[in-house]
Amino acid sequence: MNESLLPFNATQAERNLSLVMKRSSNLPVNINHLWDPFRCPENLLPWLAWSLSVDNWNSAWPTPVKRQQIANSIEIHRRKGTVSAVKKAMAVFGVQVELHEWFETKSTPHTFSVMAWAGDNFRDDHEPVLTEAYYDALKRAIDYSKPVRSHYDFKVGVLFGSDFGIGAVQQSFAIKRVDGEFIFLGAGLDGDLNIGGINQGHSVTRISMEL
Repeated sequence: MNESLLPFNATQAERNLSLVMKRSSNLPVNINHLWDPFRCPENLLPWLAWSLSVDNWNSAWPTPVKRQQIANSIEIHRRKGTVSAVKKAMAVFGVQVELHEWFETKSTPHTFSVMAWAGDNFRDDHEPVLTEAYYDALKRAIDYSKPVRSHYDFKVGVLFGSDFGIGAVQQSFAIKRVDGEFIFLGAGLDGDLNIGGINQGHSVTRISMEL
């Protein structure tokens, strides 16, 4: 059965074009996925980024960062020139942002300061986070989203957060001191006295670097 809708007198060029269109319609790609930054094939992400006018892009970034950068593009363009746009543009890189405008610190008009705290000092592949490329990506995120007239001071640091435990065990012994030396004499009680304690807390260390 002939599946072509071409008339019997179609030219060879028309028949060739029909075959090409048939092959292209059978490609195993869902068109809807191509416009979804989280389902688009990885090799097509640069074209999706171009289509959505992503300003800050680097082919060396991890795939999750690329996808999130694309997903945020429209919202950043809507809010360009605002504090929320700057913070959203920087948040893609996993930093906590502290931003203070000039009227908050009584500084020079149309200036602001940014402190970016990275959540870790090393990536999953054990490479350092705070590299020149990382600084450059953060700085470009600010440049593309801030008000054009504004100037800024930029600092980057690492914010460590971890749990720690402290344990202690104590036993009672009889001790006497002779010439500054401690000599063990044995237990001073019929039974051992064991005391244990554990404290948990949260430690935060901030290390800042100024560019």
